[in-house]
Amino acid sequence: MRPRFLPLLLLPLLLASCATFARRDGVQVSLVNLAPGESTLLETAVHFTIRIQNELPQPVVLNGAVHKIYLNGTYVGEGLSNERLEIPRLSTATQNVTVHLRNVTMLTKLRGIIDAQAVDYKMTSLLYTENQGRYRAARESRLDLKDLRLPTAAP
Repeated sequence: MRPRFLPLLLLPLLLASCATFARRDGVQVSLVNLAPGESTLLETAVHFTIRIQNELPQPVVLNGAVHKIYLNGTYVGEGLSNERLEIPRLSTATQNVTVHLRNVTMLTKLRGIIDAQAVDYKMTSLLYTENQGRYRAARESRLDLKDLRLPTAAP
């Protein structure tokens, strides 16, 4: 009779282990700035500054992150980071990531963003930690570009 009950005893352990990879509350992300980077004929780099907010009563130590970024409803790419970043308890920190845009795809979209002086964005992030597993976070918002200072070309 024992072998029949063994799967029933192991089921709660299996379900609990799956829960450790589920979405966790307490860590939030937001896009706070973007700046143009190097440009070639086929690709342009855009540097994104991302604010990571730790709402937990203990520090969070990140060992890496993947940030998928959408601008005005269009997926533009992933920003990857392998830096170690410690976010103190109940605090925030920023992380800079670079996304490489394919010029052919983004030229018409970028013109609309520049003309509108604002961009709607969506970001989904997967944050890898040292000891707490991983966190999933997402944010949708609007970024006002009116005060953004773009570099000017040298005369």
